Amino acid sequence: MTVQVAAPGGGVTEQGTTRWQARAKTISETVTQLSRIWHAAAEGAASAEPGGDVKVRMRTSVLTLVVVAQQPEVAERALAIVGALASRHPSRAIIVSPGDPDGPTTFDARISAACQLAATSGAEICTEEILVRTGGELSQHLSTVIAPLLIHDLPVVLWWPDEPPFASRRFEDLADMCDGLLVDSGDFRGDGRRGLAGMAAVVATGRSVHDMGWARLSLWRELLAGLFDHPLLIDVLPGVRSLRVDIARPSASLRISKAACFSGWLAAMLGWEVATPLVASQSGDRLSGAFKIGKRQIPVEFRAIVAGHSSVPHSPGSLVRVEMELARGRATTRARVTRQADHLLATADWNGAQVARRAGQLERFDEMPFLAEALDRTSLDRIFERALGPAVELSGR
Repeated sequence: MTVQVAAPGGGVTEQGTTRWQARAKTISETVTQLSRIWHAAAEGAASAEPGGDVKVRMRTSVLTLVVVAQQPEVAERALAIVGALASRHPSRAIIVSPGDPDGPTTFDARISAACQLAATSGAEICTEEILVRTGGELSQHLSTVIAPLLIHDLPVVLWWPDEPPFASRRFEDLADMCDGLLVDSGDFRGDGRRGLAGMAAVVATGRSVHDMGWARLSLWRELLAGLFDHPLLIDVLPGVRSLRVDIARPSASLRISKAACFSGWLAAMLGWEVATPLVASQSGDRLSGAFKIGKRQIPVEFRAIVAGHSSVPHSPGSLVRVEMELARGRATTRARVTRQADHLLATADWNGAQVARRAGQLERFDEMPFLAEALDRTSLDRIFERALGPAVELSGR
């Protein structure tokens, strides 16, 4: 059983971690409460240390993470992920949960700060979490809520789960305050085309965008590219004749954002241009389009795979299989990457004989490793940026 005891400065110490909790009903009161917490933390450190050295305990935030959580369950999930990443990415995390924009104006902040001993230095790492629930006018102008809570001179990363309203003033105002944007194109609504176009428009402004959906394609790209290291296949890439991507569809909508990004990556790397944007078949389970290089066209097909089979992932828009047909001289090559549960298998056949085989295991399907990667990244992802153009053009948006 864990016993809590009062800590110096008004906090509570539990298993080596000192925590402070506060509530606020206005933005100015939130700022005041944060100041009081860190004043108390400094006093606690001074009284705990023989020399009265207040430098032992300090805020160690390296960034401010702003999360817009449209649903309560998303807010709680974000808090759990932020807490798990605290030692690796100490931050001030501001999770905003906007309520009814047409209702009465409300503001409620739950403030939590924690300090724990670092394993190596012996100093204390301190972080903050601020969960803000708004209603009415404040839900329409989130930037006015966030701005007073930012830490001066620290980079700001905006994480917007689900599909951000890219074209809205609310999103623009928040994005203007931030140094980077974190989204997941795999969660874009409907078929994903609108969200893909909106994300590309943000990238075109020069903002740094990290897409979890793109990050989840890393192993797919690595395995497919690695097949062509084989001596027989080094020179066959210019001879691509067709591309087919199978996509999981557990519901009525066929979400193509990930498949479009993957195809856009191939186009960017191999110098293809979009010849014909994707057009859906009458049944709605296939989309057909084409790239071109020179005068030669490369047919592209996205095919829906109904979820339910044990080998098919159930997340809408997840890739199930990628297959390319290539020809050079009299040789025909088929290169494919296929998903089975959480494993990928890449194979290449040259004139009917398998000549290359590679395998890999996918990351578990949650945001934590991808959020950590996004917070580690400081530079723009130029390959991602190059892939987005043909991806949007192919999607027909």
